[in-house]
Amino acid sequence: MMGNANNIRFKKIPIEQLFSPRRKVLIVLTLITIGCSFLIELNPLRLFNDNNLKLVVDFLGAAFTPAIDYENPVPDAEPFLITVVDSVLMTLRFALLAMSVSIPIGALLAFFSTTAWWPKKNRRRLRQILMGILIVSKSWITFARSIHELIWGLLFITAMGTSTTAAIVAVSIPFSGILAKIYSEIIEEHSRDVQELFRSIGAGTLSSFCIGIIPQALPDLFSYTFYRLECALRTATVFGFLGIETVGYRIMLSSNEFHHHEVWTYLYVLFGTIAILEWWSRSIRKRLGTSTIN
Repeated sequence: MMGNANNIRFKKIPIEQLFSPRRKVLIVLTLITIGCSFLIELNPLRLFNDNNLKLVVDFLGAAFTPAIDYENPVPDAEPFLITVVDSVLMTLRFALLAMSVSIPIGALLAFFSTTAWWPKKNRRRLRQILMGILIVSKSWITFARSIHELIWGLLFITAMGTSTTAAIVAVSIPFSGILAKIYSEIIEEHSRDVQELFRSIGAGTLSSFCIGIIPQALPDLFSYTFYRLECALRTATVFGFLGIETVGYRIMLSSNEFHHHEVWTYLYVLFGTIAILEWWSRSIRKRLGTSTIN
């Protein structure tokens, strides 16, 4: 046995295999994470001191018994569940208003930032104009989505006061840019065979674009639009912490009073609203997919 053990030879692994490109990326990311943690003085042990650990346990425990009434009843206040429903409806109204502004602006910007509708043969002067419109549209899209909606919110709320109008404008700017970017990419990715077919039989530039490309892209456009609606709902919730009376505002008030059971009620109702939107989105996508195939 000892002789066999002495005959064992460890295979030498080349240094290139130890540091493959994937491992190099993981090592770099790990070092960056450690460096950032050191710079912000991250100390996970702080989560486990007596007070913080008790708060975490109390908060998680409250998830099993969400409130159906105020933890600290207020005289002459409307019923708690009515307050919950009203706050969620306000949040949904906020999201729908923001999307109703963002969608047409995003669609218009997407139209001008794609070449799919350009005439196949155009004069040099017309091509220069179209290229100028394309550059301006793409530049605005990049600018609008490069600044987060919360930063826009702070700017507009500071300038216009704490109002729903200021918050909707703040959300519409980046959302319209994001929608325009994704809409244009969806349009560009779809096949232009049907469009070319309509052009070959004499259809105009815009009509062949609308008939040949838009119906193909419609399911993807709807799918992403519903996804952005869910994002708008979450954004509206976060804007509650800036003073806008959405469900986030109610969560902030209950959290400040350590009413964890109330917080979980708001969270569950918000989750249910997003789940309903997801179900609605899926059903519409199925119908659009079926109608496109037929």
